[in-house]
Amino acid sequence: MDKQPLLPIDSGPVELWYEGPTFLVAVKPAGMAMHPDRPEGRGTLVNLLFQSNRWLAEMEESVAPGVVHRLRPQDRGLAVVAKSDETAQALREAHAQGGLRFSYRIRVAHPDPPRPPGEVREYDRRRYGEITVIDCEAPSGNPEEIAGRWFGDPQLAEFVAYAVEIPGELRSDDQGVLQVALGHRVQLPSIELYTAPT
Repeated sequence: MDKQPLLPIDSGPVELWYEGPTFLVAVKPAGMAMHPDRPEGRGTLVNLLFQSNRWLAEMEESVAPGVVHRLRPQDRGLAVVAKSDETAQALREAHAQGGLRFSYRIRVAHPDPPRPPGEVREYDRRRYGEITVIDCEAPSGNPEEIAGRWFGDPQLAEFVAYAVEIPGELRSDDQGVLQVALGHRVQLPSIELYTAPT
């Protein structure tokens, strides 16, 4: 018998950077929510995933089916979504215990933001006028939580989640750590960034 998702199915482009039998990693664009807050909601990453992935975890009863961590609407980057209920539980437990690793490029509207809290590893930081760009790694996939603890204001920073590492024991083939990345970590340029005139 076919399962029917609680949420409507949207059509449109979706970038999948990894898909296995138990979970997938998709790119969430900036300006789009991860999932709706009500059953009739549309226009989110999860609504789009249903067009080709009819088997997301908890899809018949949840407005956030398979969602392991939450990128905010203003953030973009890699989102891990489970395809089975068992995998959703295992990935969420691993995430809660710091077992997943996320790499971020963060744009902070502050010329000299504080150093990161202990669980965040900062690799690089550059100031461009009143903006600071930070490259870091954290065990949390929730930018709102990170920004709140680090900067005191969750709205002060924009995040790009450009890489995620998932331990092998959470994959069906257990082939070691899976790293999915939009790109490699590169040193931030020391040039002044500017906005071109329009």
